Amino acid sequence: MAFVLLKLASAVVSVSLAAGMLARDHELKANRLLAAFLLCNAYWAVGEFFLYQTKDPEVAVALYRAMTLGWVPLGLLCAHASVTLSAMDRHPVTRLLPLCYVGTAFVLPIAFFTDWVIRDAEPISMGWRVVFGPGMIVAYALMATPLLGVLGSWRSMLRLADSGGQLLLARVVFFGVSGALICGTATAIILPVFKIETVGLTTTLVAAVGLAVAWTLRRFGHSLISAESFSREILDTLEDGVVLVDEEGRLRDANRAFLRMIGERESVAIGQPVTRWLPGLVKASQTTEPRSLAPTFLELVTRVGENVPLVASAPVACMNGRRSVGHAYLLRDRREIVSLQRRLIVSARLAAVGDLSKAISASINEPVAQIREEFEGLAVDWETIGDLLEWVELEDDCREAADEGKELIEECVEGVDRIFSIVREVAGFSGEGEQEPFASHSLDQIVRRAIRVAQVQAPAGLEIDARLDPDVKILCHFAEIERVVTNLLVNAIHALESRPRGRAHVVVAVAAQDGRALLHVEDDGCGIDASAIERIFDPFFTTKPVGKGTGLGLAISYHTVKAHGGEIRVSSIPNQGTSVAVELPRAPLEAS
Repeated sequence: MAFVLLKLASAVVSVSLAAGMLARDHELKANRLLAAFLLCNAYWAVGEFFLYQTKDPEVAVALYRAMTLGWVPLGLLCAHASVTLSAMDRHPVTRLLPLCYVGTAFVLPIAFFTDWVIRDAEPISMGWRVVFGPGMIVAYALMATPLLGVLGSWRSMLRLADSGGQLLLARVVFFGVSGALICGTATAIILPVFKIETVGLTTTLVAAVGLAVAWTLRRFGHSLISAESFSREILDTLEDGVVLVDEEGRLRDANRAFLRMIGERESVAIGQPVTRWLPGLVKASQTTEPRSLAPTFLELVTRVGENVPLVASAPVACMNGRRSVGHAYLLRDRREIVSLQRRLIVSARLAAVGDLSKAISASINEPVAQIREEFEGLAVDWETIGDLLEWVELEDDCREAADEGKELIEECVEGVDRIFSIVREVAGFSGEGEQEPFASHSLDQIVRRAIRVAQVQAPAGLEIDARLDPDVKILCHFAEIERVVTNLLVNAIHALESRPRGRAHVVVAVAAQDGRALLHVEDDGCGIDASAIERIFDPFFTTKPVGKGTGLGLAISYHTVKAHGGEIRVSSIPNQGTSVAVELPRAPLEAS
């Protein structure tokens, strides 16, 4: 009974260790191989658990044949995991593995469905004794040959320290696997041939080796990895990418951070030319000039085609004795740094625009103020004329003309006010002066005002499709946000000039999500090239023809949105359209 429970415990331990490895990192190839090794051992142990409880010889034979699916692949999986951890891709055992996999795939179905490997089972006092067929020699060779190859070259594969956890772990694995192989060979093959009664302890020894490995990992904090490969327990904690490139320019190993950068699984990335993701890396490392310790600035191309700016360290040669196995590089993601630099450049340019505009704004404000004053006087006089026309009871056409004139004067005053607002915004780039406090305004009303202004520049037949939520309110300067929306709508309209009538559309939408107000402007116009997207917020940069754009509209919009605590993003596909998304904080309920 104790022996049966020992088998069950061996299965439970093996499954638990395999689950722990997969939970820790299921994308690591060595982890998957070791987990498969332990699961095969668990399968074998479960078979033994049921074997020692049956009394039926036919069931015993069936269980023996089923157990071949567990013990035959053990040596192959153990050897494959060992060479993977050791990064010995040119080791003779590595070249032997494909043949072993083909042979195993051929032998296992035959062993399971025929008596070629397991011919019969005989009852003994301690359970059952297996009777082998001629195929047992082939099955045993497939299990033992790769394992013996690894055990025979263990020291050459692993460059170990004279003491410490790595050496202890190597000894645990070496003697544990050797003991399991010797014990299994003796108890499961040699002794049954001589009809000597034994009990199988191989699955228990394998489970015990797994526990010992787990204990050494917990105590010393690293796994059995040679000096020729990476210490993943350390490298996978880094936020920077680390790669090992062989002499032929192929990716030999990489840590988890680099795999996240490129968006690929380890099984796909390893063995591929590194130029697939880093076109300039190998070229930079093979320059004929004296190698400098200065970093190299490169661009990484991800799986989806995104370009990521990186800085690569100087290559570090990795040697196996006197033989070079490649060069290691440390790769640091520069997206945040580049973004910060770009924002600083934009801020500096905007401040320069503000300083430059100070001298001009005074000259503009004086005549514009005079024009506004004249319009206000004209509005008063027009009101008086309107009262006189009402008194003399003119016809409807005259009243309509008088009302239209009054409306035109009001729009002219609004236009003058917008000129004041624009000059104030441009001058405000310098960062000097006091801003008026924000007030709560309905984003729906702001957008409707902007649509009325932008519609003037729209070609005949183009209607701006407005999908607005009237309940979205924000704390803002009304005129400044109106100017942002107007700029975005005017840009969308200008992008449609090459589109035939009936195929041009502009959509503006307002919604709310998680305490943020969302403004979305989309067109199906000419779009923006990818090379220009990064510069569209730069002052004086424009994609419009000469004479049709100043390059300040989006720069002003960017500055205004940032000043309101928001974000603005632009995405575009050439010849298909452009989408602009603006996020702004919503006004608190008590303020609305």
